[in-house]
Amino acid sequence: MGPETPEPIMTSQRFTCRIPMDLDCPAPMRDPVAYVLDGEYESHYDGEGLTILDIGANIGSFARWAELRWPGSTIHCYEPNPGTFEFLKRNTEGRTGIHINKAALFPGAKPQETYVSRFAGDGEGGLASYAGDTFLDGVMGESFQVDVVDPATLASADIVKIDIEGGEAEVLAHLDLSKTSLVLLEFQNGRNRERIREVMPADFEVLRDEACEWEPILGYKGYRPDLAGDVYGRMFYLRRGTTRLRPSLPAA
Repeated sequence: MGPETPEPIMTSQRFTCRIPMDLDCPAPMRDPVAYVLDGEYESHYDGEGLTILDIGANIGSFARWAELRWPGSTIHCYEPNPGTFEFLKRNTEGRTGIHINKAALFPGAKPQETYVSRFAGDGEGGLASYAGDTFLDGVMGESFQVDVVDPATLASADIVKIDIEGGEAEVLAHLDLSKTSLVLLEFQNGRNRERIREVMPADFEVLRDEACEWEPILGYKGYRPDLAGDVYGRMFYLRRGTTRLRPSLPAA
């Protein structure tokens, strides 16, 4: 009797698939929304049944992506722009895991603040108190009062995503991160980036700190020319020793 044929070694593989998704989206936001759905916020950490804060939810692209990325999770969206909120409402209607709130998050005692944008669905709209750091005066044609929620009043979430066009660090500084495992942020300038680094708790490690230069897009969309030499980008942080998330399998 000859030697036994060894059993084939079974290896686990991870596949990335593209799932069709219908979203109501204003034409100028097509590329930014596609970027989100294509994995702009991919951290390579898996989990299920999480609580997620989506601060600066825009039309709901991150919420819809996160719903698939971390199955069974509850996602709390905050979007203050009334016109944008209508897109968010349509894009999340009937999805029981996604809860939407028509309000901005920002620390302070004021129940309302001035918000500026160019159109309903504008992904670069923001509170007037910091929008001027990016745009020239008069570029934002719409201005209105929006409700504001103090971030310190919110319960801690497993995942926090913040994209509010310049106020990320101040919101982050006032959130309860005691139960948070993953933080996904964007920043508008180097000052904002440094402030984020200052307020992040020491028990978080950097997963991504990616900066892009403003120069190639200055003169486009009314950005301030003095942003030349500055940067914008994104930062991901993971709590050391987290048990709520696990590393993804390697790609196939």
